[in-house]
Amino acid sequence: MMRPTWKKGAVGGFAVLWLMSAFPIFAQQKEQVIVQGDITSDRTWTPDKEYILSGAVFVRAGATLTILPGTVIKGLERSFLVIDRGAKLIAEGTPSAPIVFTSAQPPGQRSPRDWGGVWINGRAPINAPGGEEQGEAGLTGIYGGNDPNDSSGVIRYVRIEFAGFPVAPDRELNNFTLAGVGAGTVVDHVHLNRGADDGIEFFGGTVNVKYILVTGPGDDGFDWQTGWTGKAQFVVIQQDGEVDPAADRGIEGDNNENDNNLLPRSNPTLYNFTLVGDPRPETGGGSGIVLRRGTAGTLRNFIILGFKRAGLDIQGSISQALAQRGELTISHSIFFGNRPDFASGTTSSIVSQFAQVAIVDPKLRDPFNLDDPDFRPTDDSPALDRARVTSPPEDGFFEPVYFLGGVNPQNDWTKAKWVHIARE
Repeated sequence: MMRPTWKKGAVGGFAVLWLMSAFPIFAQQKEQVIVQGDITSDRTWTPDKEYILSGAVFVRAGATLTILPGTVIKGLERSFLVIDRGAKLIAEGTPSAPIVFTSAQPPGQRSPRDWGGVWINGRAPINAPGGEEQGEAGLTGIYGGNDPNDSSGVIRYVRIEFAGFPVAPDRELNNFTLAGVGAGTVVDHVHLNRGADDGIEFFGGTVNVKYILVTGPGDDGFDWQTGWTGKAQFVVIQQDGEVDPAADRGIEGDNNENDNNLLPRSNPTLYNFTLVGDPRPETGGGSGIVLRRGTAGTLRNFIILGFKRAGLDIQGSISQALAQRGELTISHSIFFGNRPDFASGTTSSIVSQFAQVAIVDPKLRDPFNLDDPDFRPTDDSPALDRARVTSPPEDGFFEPVYFLGGVNPQNDWTKAKWVHIARE
């Protein structure tokens, strides 16, 4: 119980006692700012206001949208935010004051598809004919170009939730989309929660990402196509088959669906991922990792756990040939509780040469808990056996590790204050 405190003072020559803190002080409701249409000059959004997106909001080339730590942005139905090529988003939150993009529905009534998410277009290379492409159903602008070091800004300590909606048959906006985004863009410490389609999707580009948590995506957790050649480290994906029973792959990687050999070929370098399926028999489920349509890639230090289909599925003759030539590889990883655990059929025979792939219980603490998961390995986990771990390149991006998976057992970044897992 809060006790009152008093302070002596005087008014008009009379002694008085001021009541200082008998009751808690309630914050006033923040001013709401409706945002719609085009942003054509520099803007700054501040945490003393709430920003409500209405319809398609574009930050146009030459403009910079700066969002200060602790700011909340809410999306009305069928709203979304697009950062054009040549524009910038500086959304740099802090561990204690993240920037939050969420539904405009009241807490407890939020769900996937409430709004459309965040889409960033850049000028980095993609493999579409002509080097440029229109976004989903022509609604999200043009992306692609010839600048691999292009910068679209900074996205750090940001949460994006309850987004994604269909704009055309088989075309949905994601929670977070990086389209032709360059390596000059900073993306780290991003939580993507309960989106209707993919958690995060890359359409080409060279952007690198780190410390990415995806919880309850409606489709794939981590998706790439059209020539993405970036890097990623410390990524955790937890599927929830109740969001969308149709498909829930941990990773879906493509090159180009129309021409599997277009260049630049998708060829990301990925280290330290934890992919957790939904093993409940009554919910939907897919494979842990699906690689297809001509993608290459390097995958290391993974944990793939609890998917209803194969842990790894390499589809199509071109990606299968790349695997046989060593241009598409996964090693130093653990598969467990998938069906089958590692791979089956054609994939199994192709990847028989992959090194350091084990089928063993990784002994994670509580990975299937949908409200308060714990993705850390236990003290006796084989994920802490250093003989199973390979060191990432020393290139200034990757951090040294001694464990498999996306979470350091001594420093669980998924439990930090900026992360908030909510189902509605």
